[in-house]
Amino acid sequence: MVRILATSDWQMDMRAHGLSKEGKEELYKARLDALSALLKLAKKENVDYILAAGDLFEVANPREQLVKDTTKILQSHRNVPIHVICGNHDMWGYGGVWKKPAVTNINHLIIHREYSPIELNGFVLHPLPVKSRHELTPYNDYLEDVNADERIHVVMAHAHDTSYMDIEKISSHEIETKLKIDTSIVQAKGYDFCILGHWHSWTEVQKNALYPGTHEQTKFGERDAGYVAIIDIENGKEPIIAKHKVGQLSWEKMEIDVTGNSEDEIIKVIREKMEQEVTFLSVDLVGECDVKFTADTIPRIIESCEPMFKHFELHSEKTEISFDLDSMMKLYPLTPLLNDIQNELLSELSEKPDDADIMAELVEFWRHLRNSGLIGGGV
Repeated sequence: MVRILATSDWQMDMRAHGLSKEGKEELYKARLDALSALLKLAKKENVDYILAAGDLFEVANPREQLVKDTTKILQSHRNVPIHVICGNHDMWGYGGVWKKPAVTNINHLIIHREYSPIELNGFVLHPLPVKSRHELTPYNDYLEDVNADERIHVVMAHAHDTSYMDIEKISSHEIETKLKIDTSIVQAKGYDFCILGHWHSWTEVQKNALYPGTHEQTKFGERDAGYVAIIDIENGKEPIIAKHKVGQLSWEKMEIDVTGNSEDEIIKVIREKMEQEVTFLSVDLVGECDVKFTADTIPRIIESCEPMFKHFELHSEKTEISFDLDSMMKLYPLTPLLNDIQNELLSELSEKPDDADIMAELVEFWRHLRNSGLIGGGV
């Protein structure tokens, strides 16, 4: 029997575009802490090998400080050999990180550049790295039939599993369409397990094929991220897969219906997420609201809730905005010039009442007037 910790897609040095400055700093630290947790788990569970299925780095030439921080952690946990393949983000053909002395000097880190099987203690590893954009062919072509071989055989690849998904519906990008493997064929050829990288969410595609996903979630919308797998593989038996959480952060995306809800009620719902220790929160407002709510209440909600989280974002694109023109005119008397601008926008809106761009321009106009002190109180 062999016990393996399977992981992939660490995406070290990802820049996390869209996150706040504090959020980016938190994510940088969390990815390193999750790596430490992964390595400590391997020692605790008496793992024989760690297999990392590509995209350990977000780019082929990451920042020097990130390389220093990552290799320091890897050097401090030398008890388990780590076998690595390159992914599409950190492929060998782009040079960079895999050739840096800080990486090559880690004796227990073995980087596989070729499609060459290697016999380890207890099993044969079949690494299928992403070499370069010029050497991308279906990985099944490199796998011989091993049904007659009684040894344990494990495949490690960074690819889309075409037995599980239709690549053409996912992406038209050249590299993406060529990164493919069919794990049903891998199984038919007699391989005992297939560890996959590229997808960031935990996904069991066959009884003996798995995407363990990223060790720390990378963005909103990724489901079931922040895990690693510990797999026990024994000849003649189904593999035993154990799922372990190592991710440090909690990402959540939610909707709140604003119809009939007050500012305080909405903030209360958001505060509950803070109490549940959500780190990053993205809120989509839905339902019907008036112009005053859109231009005035939403900024106050953001101001109240941003300090609760390492990153907070609020979106109102899904709301339907209604307004009473007569009430607005009474609330906000304008100078003749500003009144002309307002009337022009209202005239455009009356011709195209469902035009979201015109409505957004009108709301922004009122918001600017309020912020400039040209109208009081409301918008």
